[in-house]
Amino acid sequence: MITKHILSVSALALAVAASQALASNTAGVPTKDPAYDPATVVNVQGIVASVKRIPSGSLLAGVHLTVKSKTDAFDVYLGPSDFLKFLKVSFPVGDQIEVTGSKVKLGNVDLILTRRVDDGYALVTLRDANGAPVWQNWSKEVDTTLLR
Repeated sequence: MITKHILSVSALALAVAASQALASNTAGVPTKDPAYDPATVVNVQGIVASVKRIPSGSLLAGVHLTVKSKTDAFDVYLGPSDFLKFLKVSFPVGDQIEVTGSKVKLGNVDLILTRRVDDGYALVTLRDANGAPVWQNWSKEVDTTLLR
């Protein structure tokens, strides 16, 4: 009986400690998307090595590319999948592209938040110069009184 009581108290203490760790994010897991930083803008040329679609509800949900330059490989976040589909743009494996964006950290991973991507045929702008995503208002209706 004493053993069951000790196990119950230990399990309760472990559950409380785990919930506090998650609430305070002491585990080091990011809880929000990283911010675009104009001070860390880089320009990378390379070949698309892979295309990943991160599901909605996840951090940086949408289309990510792995771009291999002559010296390194980069995780490149383009934007939401639905927005890129709306623009009718894609960057298949093997494409040579040039990416301009902010190099930031997400946890322990370096990635580039894309402002512009150029595949030689089309230049696609995904963020303004300050890093504000152009898709922020893409599905909202326009207030026609502002157009007069």
